[in-house]
Amino acid sequence: MVEILDGIDYKILKKFETGPFSGMEYDSRKIKKGDIFVALEGAAFDGHKFIDMAVEKGASAVIGSKEVELNHDITYIVVKDLRQKLGVIASNFYKWPQKQLEIVGITGTNGKTTTTYLLEQILGEDKVSRIGTVEYKVGNEIIPAPNTTPESLDLIKICRKSVDRGIKYLIMEVSSHALEMGRVEMIDFDVAAFTNLTPEHLDYHRDMEDYFSAKRKLFSKTKRSENTVFNTDDSYGKKLFYEFGGISCGIESGDLRASMMSHTLKTQKIKLSFDNFQKEISIKLQGKFNVYNLLTAVGVAIRLGLPLEEITDKLEKLESAPGRFECIEMGQDFMVVVDYAHTADALENILVALNEIKIKKIITVFGCGGDRDPSKRKPMAETAEKLSDIIIVTSDNPRTEDPNKILKEVSEGLSSFKHSFLEIDREKAIEKAVGMARKDDIVLIAGKGHEDYQIIGKEKIHFDDKEIALKYIKNKVKI
Repeated sequence: MVEILDGIDYKILKKFETGPFSGMEYDSRKIKKGDIFVALEGAAFDGHKFIDMAVEKGASAVIGSKEVELNHDITYIVVKDLRQKLGVIASNFYKWPQKQLEIVGITGTNGKTTTTYLLEQILGEDKVSRIGTVEYKVGNEIIPAPNTTPESLDLIKICRKSVDRGIKYLIMEVSSHALEMGRVEMIDFDVAAFTNLTPEHLDYHRDMEDYFSAKRKLFSKTKRSENTVFNTDDSYGKKLFYEFGGISCGIESGDLRASMMSHTLKTQKIKLSFDNFQKEISIKLQGKFNVYNLLTAVGVAIRLGLPLEEITDKLEKLESAPGRFECIEMGQDFMVVVDYAHTADALENILVALNEIKIKKIITVFGCGGDRDPSKRKPMAETAEKLSDIIIVTSDNPRTEDPNKILKEVSEGLSSFKHSFLEIDREKAIEKAVGMARKDDIVLIAGKGHEDYQIIGKEKIHFDDKEIALKYIKNKVKI
């Protein structure tokens, strides 16, 4: 067992002859005979309390972060700061599979998910594993995503599975939480990219500089500093570009740039430029924010060595990620869009894009999550009021916070209730918005996007904005 602890300081409290080991798990419910159980300590759970369960299910050894009294004849090893060091332990166990992949990390506040989906399509879906907010994907296998960036052990297992299946690329969203908690400590990235930075997760980070400092860590983990891509229209992206170099991208400026030319209800035309290369392209992605996402994906593909002509040939066919500017079509004469926008900046991005194509009214449904940074509630309301004709404020995932309190704090950002409504029940809010819509109106349902659940209290119930929207569109058009 000592070989899997190579490079790690550890203390053996109990030692018994065991092995070979079949696997490694930090969730005692997943333990199989011959596994190593990793007893992690977290904010809500202490894995040391589940050692007995793990041993009963067949664990052959335990790695913990503190000394505990064991009633079992089993090897027990203590590693301080275990969560930070788990990535190296897992890498030793699974033979460092990440070294056989080309790994891309995308960080930033908004646009990470869409950028990973676009890049996957450019590189070829059969060659790619993808990790992010919506799901984890290895070849054709879809794995539910509990976190944007998985625990280091899960990440190494995905790398191992990817290598075994002949996958070439691993594309991953890298969250600030993951960078702070050491989940990617054992990864050296081939290419890293930055989308933008706006206020988010300030319930976790002290302030914006602390948030930025966490994001910056990704670029110090890139194999070569020139293999980086930065949106330099963003002030934080410009700061990173001046420090690390790489490719700068933006609209009208940057090494890689896109000029906005024209748009219709379903496409927009851009002119893409890089060095001496120029090409006009019609894309199915709406809005300026999606042009930034596209540029980031193109910049990464360039740094991975793909010819620019090959990259641009694929751009007209690209589809966005689920729940990102997703149009719900049932033959109705008004537009319904579901989007994950859950910050003021993201909401502004999509509403600006919708205002560019609107014919009549924009009706916006949105809410703010409970037990999360309350400072974004008022700005989201101000943004929605500024760029919508009608607003319906509702619940998002209230979690254990009083939803009435959340709505009250959101409504403090509204200057008038002449065209604004408060409806605590999210389904009723969507029903109201669809019911109000007339020919050529646009209904935006923002905040949850791809999510198919709502968290009320500590209960996770099925709730899908797309399903609910379809239900009331069908009722309205009598399909």
